[in-house]
Order: sequence, then structure tokens, then C-alpha cells
Amino acid sequence: KLSGSVYVVSEIEGALPLIHGVRGCAFHQRLSPRKLYSPVYTMACTNLVEEDIIYGGEDKLRRGIHDAYDRYRPQLIAVLPTCISGLMGEDVLSIIRDVKDDIPCELVFVPSEGFAHRDHDSIDSIMQYVATSWKKTSQQFDFRGCGQVDMLEALAKQLMEEQDVIENSVNLESNGRYTYGFNLELHEVGRILGRMGITINAVFPTTTVERIRQAPAARLNIARSRTDKWAAFMRDEFGTDHIKKWPHNSGIEGTARFLQDVGSRLGLDGEAEAVIDEEMKRAAKELAKIRQTLSGYSFAILSQNLIFNPHRLKVYLNDLMIPIKYVCIDSLVLNRLKVSQETRNMMMKNMYGIFDEMTPDFQVLIDPAAEELHKVSKEVDYVLGEFITSSIHEKGSEIPLLDMSLLCNLLYRTSFRIVVELGRHLAQKINKPQIKDRRLIVSRLNYNSPYYPMLDDPRISSSIGMWHGIWRAASPGGC
Repeated sequence: KLSGSVYVVSEIEGALPLIHGVRGCAFHQRLSPRKLYSPVYTMACTNLVEEDIIYGGEDKLRRGIHDAYDRYRPQLIAVLPTCISGLMGEDVLSIIRDVKDDIPCELVFVPSEGFAHRDHDSIDSIMQYVATSWKKTSQQFDFRGCGQVDMLEALAKQLMEEQDVIENSVNLESNGRYTYGFNLELHEVGRILGRMGITINAVFPTTTVERIRQAPAARLNIARSRTDKWAAFMRDEFGTDHIKKWPHNSGIEGTARFLQDVGSRLGLDGEAEAVIDEEMKRAAKELAKIRQTLSGYSFAILSQNLIFNPHRLKVYLNDLMIPIKYVCIDSLVLNRLKVSQETRNMMMKNMYGIFDEMTPDFQVLIDPAAEELHKVSKEVDYVLGEFITSSIHEKGSEIPLLDMSLLCNLLYRTSFRIVVELGRHLAQKINKPQIKDRRLIVSRLNYNSPYYPMLDDPRISSSIGMWHGIWRAASPGGC
């Protein structure tokens, strides 16, 4: 939860996270799972020590807020409590109110204590929501304990102000300013919406503090399906309408459908239809040569992502038109997260329902063994892998694996250009000269399946088993 809050703050220009806790906790938050490519260097900490924990750290927090402003001169300080300050019962909100008039910048508070995170059982509810979202677009779900969701909502509640509404304007929820595809999506969506007569008021939260404050000037919010509490608040507080992006809003058809819905919400159906039709034709023209290259090979899809989005397969089949013979999905991670069999059955049912709509010629393999994967690899030219963790290596054998983890992140974005770029990079990977008959040292080691890259050593296996046993036995919300 704390990590998610820090990540959102790091996306805002001129914003500073202030961790109210011990320095070790703050140090570890510099490297967010959502931002492994770029540590959060600019961060402050109240540096609680044993004496503070015994006698209270509220005075230290007051001094910490003043010190953070004096050192960094930020436009916004986000005060983020940790497990220990939460257990101490620190009244962080009251302290912020006390010092607010003395600090010439914005102060925002988020209850980011680790023990306030959702418990293990809620993962089951989240997976149910995800599976349902593949098929429907109307259900609501409260993602409790998600730092990113809570931070966005806090910004909406504590920072935004009433504004004069700008007609035909939107706020676009998007993040990852330094990740591949961010600027590509933003520039294309901005250009297409501009041709429809729509302006982007703010990109939330990846913008300035002032633009976030002025966000209510937009007529419509474009929110992601799992982080829309901020948009729901703006609807109730400022009357700002909002529309969600769903898993099926990807690929050429999904992007076209979504942009048409945006135009319809603003009463620009005719303008939107003409622009979208032209953009689709442009994308099809660019994809023609790419499709010709990819059609000469056969493929298998291998995914060990926690949430395999079946709509991604439509991009491979319908947009890139690549011949897919197998789709291999590893769902064992759901077992380790204690997802119920009922929920897993629903996920499989909905996933197969979407596959059936594609009139597939491919075979679906759920939780294939390493031997099955090697057999599949011998029947295709390439295996497209997503987030591979289990062993697909065999002594003396090489699987023609193309790691698509980075490129597949593009499919979370809604853009025609994204699909073209995905196809272009895939074609480049295939056309790149391959070194034949190589035996890398890493391929000669014996690995523990399915815990690749762990070595096949009984001491390691025992440690893994002990760790999972302790995790399953841990109380809900335990660290």
C-alpha cells in the first residue's frame, strides 16, 4: 500500500513523498515494483527511532514537514504513515492541519499504513472482478488497501478545486511517464481527440500540481476500470462525468470502439466516426507489411502473468494476424494466492468464452508441464513468452522463446499506434539473425520446476516450501 502511494507521488511534477516511519522502511520504498526502471531519489523521512516509538513521534513529524519543505521546496508534500506510526496511533491528519498555514505548499495525507492493506482473502474477490470485467463493463468494485487507488482519491478530495468547465475537454488517467508507450499513447490520443474537437485538460496523475488542482475544469474523465474512485468522487463533488477503459478496449477494434464512446459522451458522434475511420485505415495500411512477415511463421503463446487478459489474443489474431497453434497459461500462482476453485472456474469459463468468439484454430493448455512445453516448442517456430518464471529449459535443449514481457505492457494502452509498434518490434525480433546451436551456460544448469530460476537443490526446495507455508498461515494483513 505504501509503495503504491509513493509511486503515484513520484509521477507528479514538484511532489515529494514524506515517509513517517523508520528510515529502513523509507529506503526500501525508493524502488517501487511499479517503477523498477527508475528509483525514487527525492524522498523525505521522519526517521523514527526507538525513543520516538516509545514516547511518540508527532513532534518529529511536525519538524519533518518543515524540514522537507526547506530542503526540497516542493509544490506538494504527501505525508505517508507506515506500519509503525499507524500502530503508535499517530494523529497525522491533525498535525497536517496544525502546520498547513505555515508551509507554503500543498499537503496531502493518505492512510498508507501497511496493516491497512487488504487481507489475503480479498484477492479472491479481485480475481472475480477481473474475470467479470472481461465480459461486462458495468460492475463496481472497491479495491480496498490499494495505495495507488487511495492516493488518487486523496488527490481528488484534498487538492482539486471547483473550476469553470471547459466544453469538450477531458482528463485522461495515465501513468508511467518514463515507460515505453506512454508518450506514444498520449500523443496519438491527444491528436485524435483534437481532430474530433476534444482537448485534454490534464493527464492524471502524471502532470503538475496546478493541473491536478484544475482537473474539475474537464467535462469528462477517462478512468481505468480498477482505479476510478477518484473519478467517482469528482462526479459526486463537481458533477464531472466519467467513462472507464476496460480490458477489451485494446487493439484496433477496441481502441476504435472506446474513442467512439468518448465522442458520444460529448455529443460528437459524427466527428468521432469520421476521424476514427480514417485512423483505422492508416493503421491497416501500416500493418499490411508486418502481417505479411509474421504470417510466414507459427507461434505459441506462453503466459505466467497473474492476470492473463484474453483480449490480448485478439491483437495477435485479428490485428497482427499471426498463426497461433497453442496458448499455454500457467495459473499455479492463483493457488499460491489462495484463489478459490469457484473463482478459478469462473475465470476459465469467461476466458474460454472469449476464445470461442475468435473461432480459434489454436489449442489451449492450462498449467502445462515442462515436458509439454518442450513438445509445443518443437511444433512451432517461436514461443511468445509473457512474464516467464517457471522452468522451460532442459539440459541440452533451447526453446525459441521471444520474451514479450516489455512489449505486452503496451497492450494496456489504448492506441492504434501501439498495435503497429508491437507488430513492428515482433517482426524485428524474428528478422534479427539468430545464433544457431548455442548452449548457454545458464541452460546447462538443473532448475527447480516450477520455481525457475531456483536451482534443483533440496535445500532450496525446503526453503521455498517453508516460505509458502508461513505465508499461508499468516494472519490477514500480516507483513
